[in-house]
Amino acid sequence: MEEHLLNEFEEFGLTPNKKVLEKCIELLKKYSITPDTLVNHWIGYTATKLNDEAPSLENLIMFEKDLAKELSAKTKVKSEPLSESPIIHNITTITQITEDDELLVGYGTPVRKSSVGAKRTSGLEGTPQNKRLAGLGQTYSVHTPSAFSPSTPGTSSKFSSRNNAGEVVVKYPADDAAINWTRSNESWEPDIQLHGTAETKLTTKYNYMFSRLRDKFEVLEEQINDLGDLMKKKLGIDDFEPNCVLKSETFHTVGRICCDATSGSRLNTSSLLLEGTRNTSSGQSVPLDVSQLKEFSFFPGQVIAVEGSNPTGKKMVVTSVTTPPINPVFKTDVSIEGPLNMMVACGPFTLPDDLEFAPLVEFIQQVNTLLPHIVIIMGPFVDVKNKKVECGDLDYTYQEQFDIVMRELQSKIINSVQVCIIPSWRDVHYRAVYPTPPFPQENKAPNFSFFSDPCILNVNGVFIALTSTDILFHLSKEEIAVTPHGSDRLGRLVSHLFSQQSFYPLNPPSEEMSIDLEQAEDHCKLSFTPHLLFVPSDLRHFIKNVSGCVVVNMERAVKGFCGGTYSRLQITGEASSVQIKAEIVRL
Repeated sequence: MEEHLLNEFEEFGLTPNKKVLEKCIELLKKYSITPDTLVNHWIGYTATKLNDEAPSLENLIMFEKDLAKELSAKTKVKSEPLSESPIIHNITTITQITEDDELLVGYGTPVRKSSVGAKRTSGLEGTPQNKRLAGLGQTYSVHTPSAFSPSTPGTSSKFSSRNNAGEVVVKYPADDAAINWTRSNESWEPDIQLHGTAETKLTTKYNYMFSRLRDKFEVLEEQINDLGDLMKKKLGIDDFEPNCVLKSETFHTVGRICCDATSGSRLNTSSLLLEGTRNTSSGQSVPLDVSQLKEFSFFPGQVIAVEGSNPTGKKMVVTSVTTPPINPVFKTDVSIEGPLNMMVACGPFTLPDDLEFAPLVEFIQQVNTLLPHIVIIMGPFVDVKNKKVECGDLDYTYQEQFDIVMRELQSKIINSVQVCIIPSWRDVHYRAVYPTPPFPQENKAPNFSFFSDPCILNVNGVFIALTSTDILFHLSKEEIAVTPHGSDRLGRLVSHLFSQQSFYPLNPPSEEMSIDLEQAEDHCKLSFTPHLLFVPSDLRHFIKNVSGCVVVNMERAVKGFCGGTYSRLQITGEASSVQIKAEIVRL
């Protein structure tokens, strides 16, 4: 149990000491809950009450009171008898019910449906809860920002007084010797080119999210057809059969995973639908029975081929699932003169309740100290989720604040360093759409380049794919999976991107995302496996080799009210061979 509990904490970058673990185990036994339930509650509690502090014996005492209150409230709701007589509330009971419901919603916990506060509804009974994700990355419009994380005095001093700056938290390869980050070939400059479709359509003015329903359908239909052709070759069959045909013998069909809203608000084994293509299945959807599968991994929008039977014509009994094959790493001629040093960081670059950009200043100092050949800086730069932005407490307009940041970057970073700027849909001054066009390039420094989100860069034959959008977190909230114990969950999430050949395969997307499907068809494809993939996420940082690609999640430059992490890499190669060494370092 202790190991399971520790794994759950480590999922969020927390490593409690032995005494804290013993206290947590005591709570597990006392309240008869599982380790992941306890950690979910702790993450919600610390995000709203303790500004993301690590667990300690002192704050666990207060946490237990909240935990007991919430669990007792849930028990009371379940056991509360139904009454046909009307319930009459006074001002005292109304206030108490509202406070209780807001507290439970803050933890991501379903609340009872009552005549008061009925606008907040929970999922249907039986809908599985999101493990490890309660209270993270969710926005509740019924609250003001200060209700969850009130502005805390002295947060800037907390960042400046941190004592773990420069600590290497992940190393790749793990057993490799110390890396010399000194720039040896100062006169050589790498050649950075955009790979794939030119960004001309993104940079010209267009009405994004202004697509006809028929055009959206054609995009989704083409995705299934393209990936279906790859799966036919993989299976060695000539064609797929309709999904709704009455047939007791096994057959193959293809389609996209959807959620049956009548069986739950989120995807689960009872709400699985396979939506077929227009040509093969006349666009019909069929429920899937996956009870015979020993392991599986599904998410909305995933294109798969299934083998099974449909004895009633109304539900397909699945015996095997086939996903699109992952293309091999792109073979190319690599021409790097000596080691290529690189640093990568993802915003936000300021603490949640100020716009002083102290973490960005610290990162610039690190860049000027190490002098890498390339620095990739991903947004958001003026974060829409910043407390001052949310309440409008700014001394400048959004655009003026962004211009200040850009001027600071261009004036402070030494000219010998090539800088790539990647936008984010969270940049409040810019277009809240994905794919996000590159920032305008007026008055830019010669060593600065602006690219879209997402994009693939060709650096002297080394292909680097990157996106500032947290697709891993969005996938983790929607994916349902049955896998062997101890399987690599984060690696599996990354493999979905390669298999579906997309930077953002989730459909429908996360509620906070606005995806222009017509533009995504050209600019969000991941049609081959690159040498490097950067996917910054709120999930725990990692560096992994997935299908021959080195995948880096360096998290963000700010984590709560403390410094976050960034990555630095050293790339060598010749002919078609590429070797990568990498570290994730605390800012």
